[in-house]
Amino acid sequence: SSDLLQWLFSIFAFATCGSYSGEFRISVECANRTESDLNIDVDFSYPFRLHQVYFDAPKCSGREFDTVFLVGDYSSSAEFFVTIAVFAFLYSLAALAVYLFCDTRSEE
Repeated sequence: SSDLLQWLFSIFAFATCGSYSGEFRISVECANRTESDLNIDVDFSYPFRLHQVYFDAPKCSGREFDTVFLVGDYSSSAEFFVTIAVFAFLYSLAALAVYLFCDTRSEE
């Protein structure tokens, strides 16, 4: 019974992190309001290598833009979490298989 719960929780942990994506919105307000951009959408996703995510922000000096990169690389933590979830899934699947098909003591 606890193996079944471990199996379900490991599937949940793997599924929630492995396919996660997010978005946030940035507003750049310039003194000259015509140069402002109040709706810059930035998308990110697993494995959270944020230093590879960029967006174009106005320089507030004409119609020029700067490419701005996010800061951080959280991929090792996210990949570790998914790896542990996969190992928990495989372990609990093997334990469940042994319990259901190979354990003769339960029949006695």
